[in-house]
Amino acid sequence: MNNLQNRANAVLAFSLSAIFCLLGAIALSALLIPTHPTGSVALDSIKVVTGRYDKNWVDYGTRDNQFANTVMRVDADLSSLFHWNTKQLFVYAVAEYSTPTHPKNQIVLWDTIIKRKSAAVIKKKNIKNKYTLIDLNKKWTNVQANVSLHWNVVPYVGFMTYGHSQLSEDYAFPLPSGVQT
Repeated sequence: MNNLQNRANAVLAFSLSAIFCLLGAIALSALLIPTHPTGSVALDSIKVVTGRYDKNWVDYGTRDNQFANTVMRVDADLSSLFHWNTKQLFVYAVAEYSTPTHPKNQIVLWDTIIKRKSAAVIKKKNIKNKYTLIDLNKKWTNVQANVSLHWNVVPYVGFMTYGHSQLSEDYAFPLPSGVQT
């Protein structure tokens, strides 16, 4: 006969196997739920400013760096991404552009975390960029950028899924005031 330790081990092993099978089924079933999120982001204004990034940064210590400040509007309905296995959404606006030295550049302009389905409909205006827009070339001359809205679905159990809206039309970065070409 089996002693108490062997019986407890068998019960625990069976219970853990059953729990992991259940969690695997939950993770796979959440991928089958149809979603139809919509979202767009548009830049209302782009202003390029010349200045120093931070006095403590050696790389950006000169005063001739150019920084871009944006004002944007976000219109999105991401409520279809919420279901029984959605813990939260991470939503962010990304500017994509290319330069002669770097063919693909992406900068996050703004982000937010959505924890409830009731907050998943976003209609915001006059949003300023949350993060500094600075390029490795230190200049925003002749740059055309596209902006898109991205989201990550963080589940309770399973795989994190990603999505994004269509790219916007091209936005040109203007020259800083007082600078001639």
